Amino acid sequence: MHIIDKLLPLVPKNQFWQTPIDGLVIQHTDRPTPVASTILEPRICIVLQGERKICIGDQCTLFSNQHFMFCPINVPLSAEVVKASPEKPYLMMTMKIDLKMVASIVPHIPKTVAKNQPKSTAFLQWQMEENLLEQFERLVDLLKTPEDIDFLAPLIQQHIYYVLLKSDQGQKLRELVQLGSHTNQIAQTALWIEQHLSESLRVDDLAKQAGMSVSSFHLHFKKMTNMSPLQYQKSHRLLAAQKLIQTKQSNIANIAFQVGYESPSQFSREYKRHFGVSPKYDIQS
Repeated sequence: MHIIDKLLPLVPKNQFWQTPIDGLVIQHTDRPTPVASTILEPRICIVLQGERKICIGDQCTLFSNQHFMFCPINVPLSAEVVKASPEKPYLMMTMKIDLKMVASIVPHIPKTVAKNQPKSTAFLQWQMEENLLEQFERLVDLLKTPEDIDFLAPLIQQHIYYVLLKSDQGQKLRELVQLGSHTNQIAQTALWIEQHLSESLRVDDLAKQAGMSVSSFHLHFKKMTNMSPLQYQKSHRLLAAQKLIQTKQSNIANIAFQVGYESPSQFSREYKRHFGVSPKYDIQS
């Protein structure tokens, strides 16, 4: 790919590079990486070279340069680079989805575009389209002319969204900004859970907030996240706790209470089950 030849001289080795283009991040690594838990915000992700394994709950998918993905909401997941070498380093581009920009483009999508319903659930894996990759290559070309970025980057990003919205996978992206759609309702509820991590959840209340029956809410939430609302909350709590532990902001008991656990011992058990090490180990490392 031409885009790989253009990026390799520019991207810093073995790190995530926040480029001068708003929302565009490039990851480079010349070796496989261990499994790491994180929260993937709504982004378009394109693996240009190498392979990456992503797991959400018990659903795992392998991504290579044949695919791209986007995730409609903030989803806790684990990821690892499984194929990379100094000769052929793993290279991935990600671009944060600007929902306001997407919403402004939706009315301009031709009415003849079919509303195909994606079969994927928690995250969406699609065959790479040449037109989409061409638009990202135009974006990468701007890295060599930084004086053009402020004006041209938003125009190219609009073109990227336009291509996506017109494509087979565009329905899920359209629903994300369509008020009243199941995708939008679940996205809003998931955001509320993130913003109220320390509070107890009542699924009945969440369903009412989303304007759905409890059974419908459970079904659509599971389709979007591959986990129940309580599992989603727990994953976010543990990732928030891990971040606090790694920055040594407080002791383990206080962190447990801060993210919503009533029992530090229960927190320690679930932390070890999720990350494979105890919080005490992480706070000492």
